[in-house]
Amino acid sequence: MTWIKQLHRINIRAATVTVIIVAAVVYMAANVKIEWRASEATATIPEQPSEPSAASRAETVDLPGESKFQLVAETDVLRLKADSSTGHFIVEDKRNGNVYRSYPDPKYWDKEQVSKVWKQHLSSPLMLQYVDFSKPILQPKETSLSAAGGAVNGMRTIPGGFELTFEMPELGFTVPVRVKIDSDFVETTIVREGIKEKDLGLIWARLYPFFGAEYTEEDANGYLFIPDGPGALIRFKDNRLNVNKIYDERVYGRDMTFPGLINNRNPVSMPVFGMKSGSKGFLAVLHDGEEYANVIASPAGVFSNYNWIASQTNFRASFIQFARRNDPVEWGFISYNEDELFGSDRITRYYILDRGKTDYVGMASRYRQYLMEEKGLNRLEPGNEDIPLYVSVIGGDRERGTLSDLYIKGTSTSEAEKMIGSMHAGGIRNMAVTYIGWQQGGASSYGATFPVDSRIGGYDGMKRFVDYAHSLGYKVYLDTEYGINNTGANGFREEFHAVVNLAGHTLGGNGFSVVSDKYVEQMLNADLQEFKGLRVDGLSVTGIGGNLFSDYNTKYGSSRHEGRDVQERILQTIKEELGGVIGRNSNFYALPYIGTIQNMAPDYSYDLFSDEAVPFAQIATHGLITYTFHYANNRDENVNDFLREIEYGAAPAYVFTAAETKEFINSYSIGFYSTNYDDWASYVTKEYERFNEALGDVQNQFIVNHRTLADKVKETVYANGKRIIVNYNTRPYSNGDIQVPAQNFIVIPGGSSR
Repeated sequence: MTWIKQLHRINIRAATVTVIIVAAVVYMAANVKIEWRASEATATIPEQPSEPSAASRAETVDLPGESKFQLVAETDVLRLKADSSTGHFIVEDKRNGNVYRSYPDPKYWDKEQVSKVWKQHLSSPLMLQYVDFSKPILQPKETSLSAAGGAVNGMRTIPGGFELTFEMPELGFTVPVRVKIDSDFVETTIVREGIKEKDLGLIWARLYPFFGAEYTEEDANGYLFIPDGPGALIRFKDNRLNVNKIYDERVYGRDMTFPGLINNRNPVSMPVFGMKSGSKGFLAVLHDGEEYANVIASPAGVFSNYNWIASQTNFRASFIQFARRNDPVEWGFISYNEDELFGSDRITRYYILDRGKTDYVGMASRYRQYLMEEKGLNRLEPGNEDIPLYVSVIGGDRERGTLSDLYIKGTSTSEAEKMIGSMHAGGIRNMAVTYIGWQQGGASSYGATFPVDSRIGGYDGMKRFVDYAHSLGYKVYLDTEYGINNTGANGFREEFHAVVNLAGHTLGGNGFSVVSDKYVEQMLNADLQEFKGLRVDGLSVTGIGGNLFSDYNTKYGSSRHEGRDVQERILQTIKEELGGVIGRNSNFYALPYIGTIQNMAPDYSYDLFSDEAVPFAQIATHGLITYTFHYANNRDENVNDFLREIEYGAAPAYVFTAAETKEFINSYSIGFYSTNYDDWASYVTKEYERFNEALGDVQNQFIVNHRTLADKVKETVYANGKRIIVNYNTRPYSNGDIQVPAQNFIVIPGGSSR
């Protein structure tokens, strides 16, 4: 279990609180002050569709007349037209004649039978949510430019596009906007510095939320792409009226400083979404300000009969203002950060995909190009023809004792030498070893680094281990967790160095605290020379690059945006000073600095509205970095999980101890099924050979196609022509000359006609 999941489950004096839904309904309905009891998480009232009346359905709301649109910019690929009266735009793809509108497809407008309010929303270029700070009860309300009687002011052309201001005089909001095209994308921007408020406070805005919105047609074969896990599809379907939920997730995960409703979905690591409809398709990339964005996806039948997907840019967030500090159970009420608007400009790019490239493979390929062109990622250099084996070795941990904690030794450095020597003798020539729990007190001694615990060999023992691993051609990384602290190591003191929320409470609980990113940077810099002395090849990190919080610590605090910058600087320092970084559950802003993501999400969250997982993340990154899924000796479903790793191009990963697994049954942080190396020594060698057969020669190759050949039969194609066909069924798969055994895979070399 990662520490962020532990944080979700505990009582923290400051951040995470439960708001009971029934009480919330009363709060929303009654004009009285209600206190909220602090527990584990904050629940929020989900957005619900308006109930249309017969009268409201009869009233007319129109979409823009397309004769009013004027050409404002053109590239080799796109034409951009704009309507000065509504602020809407149309993009034409010159390659194929496809048209993309910033509002729903007008072909089906007369069929739309929702309320007048939601028709106004659908026709508007801007939706927003706000609160009235003059009221004793801060009840968020939603509206749109049309519903609020707003207008467009000052539209003018600029190089590549146009800019304008959306004004809502009755509400007191002014929102400046810029729209441009460049190459194959249209870029929309909310200009942060130009936003104006009066008596009301802006919570979030959705700019052009219905860009490309489409009705479901029988032959459309369309879908919404959401960044859930590796990626997931919400297919266009009729009669979705029994599905009353939408996808609504924060990019880069929840900000625990502003707690919200906890769910079991995968956190969003990629700032992307997309849509395919017929021959049309686009990939949207949140290019700037994405750390304050949510991805919203609504299938047909929820708010309207259109399928739509959009980014929601957040400018404020709710928090719990505690009212009684001395009670054993703390109480408080919901408030908002009145004097602060989050972040800078919010930029979304819509990459318009050519025909034949509009599916999730085309989306992922365009994102790979974006990562290379905009984020500086490079293709892996040809090198070792053997795929790397990622081995985590557990040094030690602690468990509760009668009077004090007891130390559990998992693997000494001399035992680790024998372990990797055995694997080398078995024919494994490419390995990266991560030593976990090497610090004083073991893996649950958060924040602690040096000295290396003497019970596993101390500093000298670790140095000998590193030298021995290097003699075999292996790399060694030390696992670190600076992001939380329960030891006071590196001079950490909760009252000075922990993340603080707006209510003045520190983030943490059960004896540990979340550390301010700027203090993490200070601690890392103090340890660099000792890491260099061990000659390790880098560090393995979890919180840095994986968890992102706003921080109101008066000395070390940072906004969520600034915290991301600090984390990137930390990762860059590790890379430059030590050679490399392995990230665990990393967000994609870490990609320019890490060589490997371990524990990359292999599957989606199985929401009722989602239909299937797709390897979008793997298609986008294969050949740029390496990645692993769960430890192979701790899989939930061994055969299926192994086949998924082969299908998605993942490298193998194991976690081992010299001690018996049962020794860690009561440990604080080690909770694996089976870790004893002797139990796995022969198995790991045999399975590694199968990984090598499939993936050894395509480590730096891009995935160029992925498709379903039959039910539970998948094909992955690499740039060198190599094809891997995976059969998850319990019966063989046959198609012409292709024969795939049950629950197995075959490899078809590049250029083969088989």
